[in-house]
Amino acid sequence: MIWFRKSWILIYSCSFPPLYFWTISSRIEAFIERLYCIAKKDDNPPLGRYEKYPKKYCALLMTAADNFFWTFEQAVSYYKYTLINYIGFNDKGMLLAGGCGNTNGNKTEHLSAVYKFGREIYGE
Repeated sequence: MIWFRKSWILIYSCSFPPLYFWTISSRIEAFIERLYCIAKKDDNPPLGRYEKYPKKYCALLMTAADNFFWTFEQAVSYYKYTLINYIGFNDKGMLLAGGCGNTNGNKTEHLSAVYKFGREIYGE
């Protein structure tokens, strides 16, 4: 994970694979859970934890076929709990693109939104 130590931001893109059963895919979950290997011992642990992680930024990009008010609830909860609250990464935001199930190859408003989001993250 040398590349990880040199990075300043991690973008968790759950567009491929997309949202399955209203949560993140097992590939993304496995990646997040393997971040444990970069933890260092913390001699002054907050909240009883004994490890600390490097300071990084993170963002979440997700697509889903449906677009109900609860569509992204579990995935966002997992993202916030693990990466922001527990690991302590700084959140740069989320782009949650629902309603992508049957676009028949047509462009949606999500493409321009993700382009703008990326420029904002990068600071342009």
